[in-house]
Amino acid sequence: MECKAIRNMADDDNKTLNYKMKLLLDIGQTLMESGADCARVIRDMKRAAVHLRIPAENIQSHVTYTTLMLNVCDGERSFTQFRKCMKHGVNLAVLAAVSKLTWRILRGNTPISAIEHAITRIRARALCYPHWGIALGAAVGSGGSCKLFGGSWEESLIATIAALMGFIAHRLSNKYAFNPYACAMITGFVATIFAWAIPAALGLGTMWYALVACTIFLMPGFPSVNAASDVLNRFTTSGMTRAMDTMLIIGGLTFGIAFAILIAGVGNISDVHIQPTDTYLNQAIAAALAAGGFSVMFNTPKKLLAIVAVEGIVTMLIRNVLILEFGQPQALGSFVAAAFVGIAALKVIHIVHTPNTLLILPPVIPLIPCVLLYRLLFAVLHIQTISVEELLEALRFGVNGITIILAVVVGVSIPNIFIQRRIEQQQQREIDAIIKARAFER
Repeated sequence: MECKAIRNMADDDNKTLNYKMKLLLDIGQTLMESGADCARVIRDMKRAAVHLRIPAENIQSHVTYTTLMLNVCDGERSFTQFRKCMKHGVNLAVLAAVSKLTWRILRGNTPISAIEHAITRIRARALCYPHWGIALGAAVGSGGSCKLFGGSWEESLIATIAALMGFIAHRLSNKYAFNPYACAMITGFVATIFAWAIPAALGLGTMWYALVACTIFLMPGFPSVNAASDVLNRFTTSGMTRAMDTMLIIGGLTFGIAFAILIAGVGNISDVHIQPTDTYLNQAIAAALAAGGFSVMFNTPKKLLAIVAVEGIVTMLIRNVLILEFGQPQALGSFVAAAFVGIAALKVIHIVHTPNTLLILPPVIPLIPCVLLYRLLFAVLHIQTISVEELLEALRFGVNGITIILAVVVGVSIPNIFIQRRIEQQQQREIDAIIKARAFER
């Protein structure tokens, strides 16, 4: 397309209008494949549509986990385009870049050709960290989680090494295009074997917390939060698909862990309690390591790492104080901690100029008790050998885990639940002012 001013939709020929729709789907696909929830995908696509002179009343969109559908109709013409999203991951730097792009093109009246080039650059941009740094971040995040669960620093070190081996196995499995659930199974097996073998080789006893925490980096905390967020925002189909994908990943991981435990001959690790029992200083250090490590794994921009680490410390301290000092259930403690992060992020995002997702989700990922869902599936795999009491206990773990996940999601969603409409109205006023000024300039 030529580098010229963007015309109103009514003045576009069919080729130009279809090209605009392609750009919108490029933005939506980039967001969906980088870990955005459906609400963000729709919001950024609509913002770009305003710049492309496509009125909101003429555009309809439908978003699922694997498909984006866009329809534009002006009463005389109607065009529909689909886009498949088969590759899903988490890349927070891309989410930030796309969000800034949609505002920048609107404020700067960017030509249509420059928009396409910008989207292409974002999709092809290098990661913020080298591959070895991402692997180390995943390992350190798992080691920090081990300490948060109640393990010792020695167990955290073993969990870190085992997680590093598991992460390498996961990358190799992906390199050879294995099924993603098979990748989860291989990762769980490798990490658990190393968590058992290293202490055994050193003549130490079984380090239970290392066995529990060594696979935390693969626990789908981000998809879990997005699944619940989509359901709360009435994107039910996408939310249920994300939830099913989450359960399949946990299922594959559980099978790999169970197979490793069977070979190693250790007992049922689902009996290990994950209640924090350490000093607040150690918990603060562990929280910073977990939040910072997972932020690196999610490709959070470097300038935000310190902020995320501090948020992780505050989040864990709030949760632990409520649990240990006031005897509150873990779900309530997690809800209050997540709500604090969600509300505080409303102020911080205007200082660092970044989407709230980057400041909200990494600090609360250590709160996601996917290990409790793992315990439920572990019991199901052994249903022929466990007692009724053990099965009921496993069901309790599962219900508790789902409750905590919902508490975390509702907590971080408080700004969206109560003041999102006001925020959107403020943004719409700014958009209207930009469009009005642009028309006046003509």
